[in-house]
Amino acid sequence: MAPHSARRSRPPDSDSDDVRPSTPSSTALNDSKRIRRHACPVENDEDESPAEPIPSVLSIRKSQVVDDGTDSSVSRGTGHQPGAIVRVKLTNFVTYTSAEFFPGPNLNMVIGPNGTGKSTLVCAICLGLGWPPSYLGRAKEPAEFIKRGCREAIIEIELQRSARFRTNPIVKRVIQREGNKSKFFVNESQSSGGAVKQFANSFNIQIDNLCQFLPQDKVVEFAQMSPIELLASTQRAVAGPEMIKWHEDLKKLRSSQNDIMTDDRGVREQLANLEGRQAMQHAEVERMRERATVKKRLAALEKFRPLVHYYKAKENIATAKQRMTDLAEEIESLRNEAAPVLQDLDVKQDYQVEAQSFKAACEKELTACVRECERKAKAIEDRQGIINDLNNEIQAEKKSVPENRAKLQREQTKLQDLKRKKAEVPEAFDSQAMNAEIQELRTHMRTLDDKKSDLESRRTELGDKADRLVKQYKILKDQVAGLETQAGQQESKLENLSRDTFKAWRWIQEHRNEFTAHVYGPPIVECSLKDPRMADMVESFLSANDFKIITAQNKADFILLQRQLSQVLGLHDYCLRECTTDSLDQLSPPLTGEQMERLGLSSWALEHLQGPPTVLAQLCHERGLHRCAISSRELSQQQHDAMAKTPIQSYAAGRKTYQFIRRAEYGAAGTSAGVRDLREARIWTAQAVDMGRKAALQRQISEVKGEHAEIKSESDQIAKEIAQVEEKRTVVQNKIDAKQKEKAAKQQALLEWNGLDPKIQSHEDKIHSLNEALAGVRARLNRINDRYDAALIDKTEAVLAFVDATREVKSKTALLLEAEVFHIEAKSDFEVLKEQNDDLLRGISQKETELTTVRELFTQEHNRATTLRRIVLGLKAESEKAAEEGDSSLVDLVAHIVGTVKTEENLDAEIDAEKAKLELTEGGNAGIIAEFEERAKTIERLRSKIQEADQRREEFRHAIGAIRGKWEPRLEEIVAKINDAFSDSFARIGCAGQVAVHKASSENPADCTEENGGMENGLDFANWAIHISVKFREQEPLTLLDSHRQSGGERAVSTIFYLMALQSLSRAPFRVVDEINQGMDPRNERMVHGRMVDIAADDGGSQYFLITPKLLSGLKYRRGMTVLCIVSGEHMPPARERDDQGNWRDGPKVDFRLFAKKAKELGIGGSTEGRRIDPGFGMDGSLENADLSTAVGA
Repeated sequence: MAPHSARRSRPPDSDSDDVRPSTPSSTALNDSKRIRRHACPVENDEDESPAEPIPSVLSIRKSQVVDDGTDSSVSRGTGHQPGAIVRVKLTNFVTYTSAEFFPGPNLNMVIGPNGTGKSTLVCAICLGLGWPPSYLGRAKEPAEFIKRGCREAIIEIELQRSARFRTNPIVKRVIQREGNKSKFFVNESQSSGGAVKQFANSFNIQIDNLCQFLPQDKVVEFAQMSPIELLASTQRAVAGPEMIKWHEDLKKLRSSQNDIMTDDRGVREQLANLEGRQAMQHAEVERMRERATVKKRLAALEKFRPLVHYYKAKENIATAKQRMTDLAEEIESLRNEAAPVLQDLDVKQDYQVEAQSFKAACEKELTACVRECERKAKAIEDRQGIINDLNNEIQAEKKSVPENRAKLQREQTKLQDLKRKKAEVPEAFDSQAMNAEIQELRTHMRTLDDKKSDLESRRTELGDKADRLVKQYKILKDQVAGLETQAGQQESKLENLSRDTFKAWRWIQEHRNEFTAHVYGPPIVECSLKDPRMADMVESFLSANDFKIITAQNKADFILLQRQLSQVLGLHDYCLRECTTDSLDQLSPPLTGEQMERLGLSSWALEHLQGPPTVLAQLCHERGLHRCAISSRELSQQQHDAMAKTPIQSYAAGRKTYQFIRRAEYGAAGTSAGVRDLREARIWTAQAVDMGRKAALQRQISEVKGEHAEIKSESDQIAKEIAQVEEKRTVVQNKIDAKQKEKAAKQQALLEWNGLDPKIQSHEDKIHSLNEALAGVRARLNRINDRYDAALIDKTEAVLAFVDATREVKSKTALLLEAEVFHIEAKSDFEVLKEQNDDLLRGISQKETELTTVRELFTQEHNRATTLRRIVLGLKAESEKAAEEGDSSLVDLVAHIVGTVKTEENLDAEIDAEKAKLELTEGGNAGIIAEFEERAKTIERLRSKIQEADQRREEFRHAIGAIRGKWEPRLEEIVAKINDAFSDSFARIGCAGQVAVHKASSENPADCTEENGGMENGLDFANWAIHISVKFREQEPLTLLDSHRQSGGERAVSTIFYLMALQSLSRAPFRVVDEINQGMDPRNERMVHGRMVDIAADDGGSQYFLITPKLLSGLKYRRGMTVLCIVSGEHMPPARERDDQGNWRDGPKVDFRLFAKKAKELGIGGSTEGRRIDPGFGMDGSLENADLSTAVGA
């Protein structure tokens, strides 16, 4: 529906009812059972006008709109701050078919019975401005907010313009059920969800800040918000972005500083340990250095062994060279003596070679003749094959005559049968008509399928929603049961202490099977006190972070948890440690019982705790509980001074705790003690069940059960509808199958009849071919016989050629035999002559063999000497380089080997002597020198690291001081203003309230210096918080507001007063609080309401939305308020109805003027002058004091 062209103006006050515009009326559709057919636009019947639009359910009658001629956006924006909501229009959203809200610029009270759709306005604001449903605490998907039976929902929000806009900006979101998609528009231009959210942020709209936007399902969450979270939300709501950045910078700087201090402490301890070990090993190192000198000389002797090998190789080369000369001369002499014999052998050998060559040539010629003979034999075989093939053809032709005659008879029989079938024409049928009938049935089937799919989709959607409700029911039941048990109460305390740690603990419990060892939860749930009376003292030794430590027993589980909690779950406020200790035996107290008695101590903090040893050991590592003493009485100064000289870390006596701070670098003068009051225990204390929280949980359980019952009822109805649709589908499918079968049979018959003509033609062609084949048999036989005779002649010629080839083979064979005889004779002559002179030749051969061996030895020794020379030159260069660097021992050793040792035997003797010296210094750690020198380097590196850490720590201290100097005063100023307004609100209702900044301090002794402010240093910026203290009765003191001490109503009062205290500081253009008065008693509700009216209705305040299902009578109202009445339910008249002619027209309206008139006639409110009833109408006989607002229906 298009927006109204102009919004009605607020008329001036008048004493006459006639000059007032009529009270706007409110209309609602009937309940869901009656309006289902009107839930979405539908097509008109043929006899209706298709152009007639469906009117808006909340359209204001023309007589009620005053057109002042001005722009609608400017008109509606009068009195609104930039970013305030001027108009909200909903279409097919949750319970509304169409609704339009016109909120006022100040306090807007949205009232109506439960279930009428008050919170739907809150949901529309959240979703329409781009935020996801998760901030509502209700449905998870935007599509779940679409009205049942509709395909899409539309949210349109008009915001008051700022100076940069000419008209009021309009943000629209269209949510589509299909695909769960959304489309966003800003001033009719399509945009994205992120851009719309950024646009809202430009007006400082923070839907994700509970201090600005508090939906119904988040009220409990806001009341249970930890003080740390409250500080973060408050800064986002009333401080600038620079304040938030400063706080984040301080936390990061402090975290980095803590890391440096932790590392520095470990480095200093490591340095002291290394310096002590260095002093102890000095004498042993000197002895080992002497041994190292001997080992060095021994290694050098082994290293210079190639030197003696080199000289030995040179001697071998000279010997081999001389032997080679002698052998060459001997061989030359023997050759001169045997010269004639050798000449005759050469002649005989040459003749043998010629005979061998002649024999090879004859063999080659014979081989060629044999191959030619084989080729001609193959030609004879080929021609015989042709003759055989022709003979087979003749026989085949003779056999084909009777076969073809039989085939001809069969083909003629088949042809007559086919012609008979062709004469029988099949029954005709109309295929288009049958196709139309089948298509009509299929269309009906698709309609049924679509309906079934829609029903199944809805049933699946309801099933998923029911599953979520069952899970939510179990969680709520467990939470209620947990309130009755000690473990449940401790888990509740853990949730209040740190919501992130509580979520981490829940995840660990649900995924135990993923760990290799047991993972222990925080001490707040794993440990307990043996004696509850010791709670104050034991808790005084621990910080808030100590109660949140989660302990893993190995590195793998630690890494798994760290990755899961940080990266997957996105948690930050948790403490994770690794501890492999499963026994407390090594954590014994530092004093004996006698020493404790002398110092006035009665016990140790660890003795009062019971829990898993690993968790207790981790607490000892973190806080040294085994060194934290407890005294049942105050101690004297002498006992205190004596205790400072012991390893005791801290102790508690009376109502104070003392912590010793020791600076080792200052000796005895470096010990000081910090003192602080014993704080009241909050963790290991027994407390009554929180009835307010229990009642809230039980109310949620009832709502979940009711919603589940509705879903089950609807699901059962859908199941019945699906069964009915399935029956109809079966009937339609059977009809489709029958029609298709009939159509297929008729089509098959027609196809077979139409296919007879090609078959007839085929058989006629075969008959013609067979007749031709029988007629041409004699001609084919004559042609084959001619080819047969020609083949016989070819074979005869091939036989004659083969005979000639065999004669040539015989001739070549005889020639080869003659050549073999010549070769045998030549070989015999050569071997006889060689045998007669064998001794002479053997002598020459032996000498030549010996010469070859000597030459190989010469080459081998020469190569070896070359290799050794390179090695020796390298050793010489190495020794000379060492001499240049001041170590001449190697040069002296080379001279000693060359001049004195010379041989390898002497070198082995020198090595044996050095080994004897080495045995005299046997013993000790061989690697002690390297360890000593490496430790010296580590010491220097650690000293440099300590200097660097001191410098970086000082840099962090200056950086923290600079940022804190800007952030802390601003924060104190803001909280002081909040406190003034908060205290004033409580004072006006006869109670007391206070808001203060809790400056969490570091308990690290290195931080507790006078320069940092001692024990109250306020350096734990991550745990700074806002503490809200309240007092609702005169006899009780101010107590910290939490989810345990106060009732649900008292928490609600405190919550709304805190939100109102932010009013004057907030930059938010509007605030939303949904059903904050739940759980308040009538007295508190009246006081809170009056205070809200005073604050929210003042000029200059931001827009306020107060959602409530109930209002007490006689409440306070002021001009400037706007009351939006939600009128909805089963008994409301329909938005449209048909007249007597069947045309659509607007349905009757609900008019509050008639209601007020009827109340006046009945005398309601007559006993109180000017009394107002819940809708805000004056009951003194006129309506002039009533503030007009747009009526809203569903």
